Amino acid sequence: MSHAQANAPVERLQLRSRFADVEVDPGDVIRFPDGLPGYEGIREFVLLDIDDLAPLKVLHAIDGSEPCFLVVDPKSVLPTYRCEIGAADRLRLGAAEDATLVWLAIVTIRGNGEVAVNLRAPIVINPAGMLGRQVMPNACVYPLQFVVERPA
Repeated sequence: MSHAQANAPVERLQLRSRFADVEVDPGDVIRFPDGLPGYEGIREFVLLDIDDLAPLKVLHAIDGSEPCFLVVDPKSVLPTYRCEIGAADRLRLGAAEDATLVWLAIVTIRGNGEVAVNLRAPIVINPAGMLGRQVMPNACVYPLQFVVERPA
C-alpha cells in the first residue's frame, strides 16, 4: 500500500432509511456472520442513534434495504433484566469472559398500537470486534413479547 493510499480518507457509506438519511463510517459496521433469523443472507448492519426515537435505536442493513429494526437496551424496559450468555455464544462473538457487550431487544409495534419487546432472544454485539448475533440464552425466563405499552 502506498503512503497516499494509507492516508486516503475512508469513504463513508450512504444509508437511506425511513428514519434518516445518514453517512456511516465503515468502522461502525457490525458483522452478523449468521445473519438474523429470517434475514440470514444479510450480514452487515449499522446501529443508528436517532434523536427523535431515543431511547430506541435503529439496527439497519447497510445496503439501505430491509431489514430495519427498532431496538432498545432491555434494561431500559425491565431494569431487573439479567444479561448473560454462555461460553459458546461468547466464542462466536470473539468476546472474552470480561468483555463489555451491547445488548439489544427488538421492538414490535403492532397495528393496534401495542408495543412489545423481545426479551427472550436479544441481539448481542461485541463492540471490540464489531460482531453480533441474536442469542437465545439457556433457561431464559423472559417472554418473547414483553408488552410495554397497550393502546388506550
